[in-house]
Amino acid sequence: MDEMKFAVLGPASAGKTTLLACMAQEFARQKPGIILPESGKTMESLLNAYRALKDEADDPRKMSFERPIAPSVSLREYAFTINGERASMPVKFCDFPGEWMNPGSSENKKVIDIVKDASVIIIAINTPYLMELDGRYKDTGCATEEISFALETALTADKSKRERLILFVPIKCERYLESRDISRALVSTVRWAFERVLNLSSDPRYSGRLAMAMLPVQTVGSVKFWRFKRGRDERITAEVYRKDKSSDVFRPVNVDQPMRYMMSFLIEQSARDEKRASWWRKLFHRVTFRGDLKEVAEYIRKGIKSDNDLSAGFEIFCGRDLIGFPSHS
Repeated sequence: MDEMKFAVLGPASAGKTTLLACMAQEFARQKPGIILPESGKTMESLLNAYRALKDEADDPRKMSFERPIAPSVSLREYAFTINGERASMPVKFCDFPGEWMNPGSSENKKVIDIVKDASVIIIAINTPYLMELDGRYKDTGCATEEISFALETALTADKSKRERLILFVPIKCERYLESRDISRALVSTVRWAFERVLNLSSDPRYSGRLAMAMLPVQTVGSVKFWRFKRGRDERITAEVYRKDKSSDVFRPVNVDQPMRYMMSFLIEQSARDEKRASWWRKLFHRVTFRGDLKEVAEYIRKGIKSDNDLSAGFEIFCGRDLIGFPSHS
């Protein structure tokens, strides 16, 4: 089966690696063998990120800690395989240095090409930069303008007319899910910050071909943002977090949901392709995806959460049918 490509957009230190690490560990815990890193190097990198996060959260001596702003220095690709009984599908997540997102960067074309080739785009949102200080640092801390430019440029350049899933994934968002009112404020702020991206759904060129959803992910669960540390020039030098005294145990929440949404989207695409396909392509789909991987995909899809629980901060902005959700009545 063809490789499934995911573009992961976000600045340095947004939490992309820890999101992937927690997601891989969650599926390994639930049902080992379904989603596996392709190489030992990928596994080692993700395990190191996962253990560092867990050890810090579980250390009873540390009730607060800092996360310095450490930029990525090279392109990183995290390759996985989704396994069925007789078929498998390679999956690749691409992460790259934050400065590549700048339209003036010599590497920006690589970002555009990665997005253009992807059927699923994950926007990793460093949530405190949106929610604190009236969003003063949203452009530098969340790369909102660069992400909007990359998506607009990639969609314009792609003539394939494929359907796409765009997932807004707020990370480090524990503080902003404490009540229903705060979680709805988070939804509203994401709408404001990424208005350019959301407006693409009303562009006639992409009518009916874009699904967009917001899925807040708590990669730690027991740690909440406290404050920024800033230098004399007002630039942020570190993020400071405090542990939740009511629960000082590492307990990620909803880290599995991005993959569940992706697989639900792919099931819908497979069904649509089969309806449009010739008889031999229908047979091919039944023998491969629908015959083997569909069982795995249905298992992943079974645990999906919808946007009915407003306190969780989930929101489907458009394209419910492309993800497999019924329309709101």
